[in-house]
Amino acid sequence: MVADYKRRFWVSVVLSVPVLALSETIQMFVGLDEPVFFAGSDVVVLVLSSIVYFYGAWPFLKGIAAELRARRPGMMTLIAIAITAAYVFSTLVVLGLPGMPFFWELVTLIDAPGSGANTESGWKKG
Repeated sequence: MVADYKRRFWVSVVLSVPVLALSETIQMFVGLDEPVFFAGSDVVVLVLSSIVYFYGAWPFLKGIAAELRARRPGMMTLIAIAITAAYVFSTLVVLGLPGMPFFWELVTLIDAPGSGANTESGWKKG
């Protein structure tokens, strides 16, 4: 189980790098005067974010089902609702809904808890 979490974490981190690099917000944060985009970059970000969402976030999506069945919502529920809202809204923006997508926030919300879980599992091993 720990190996599965680690694999999901590292795959998600690698796929998150281009999502972050293509984010206008991140580009402005690092000081780029003109955003760097290319034709279809929004689709590339959607595809990479979709993989991170469905593969990397699977433990959260599975966890919300278990927490809700037990009628004990907890951290998995909180994270699953946040990432699902970000994913659905951002996908709709790419498909034409007015707004700004939240893909960089989505991938970091998925990666951050994974980094904590990897650190904690390392501590427990000694």
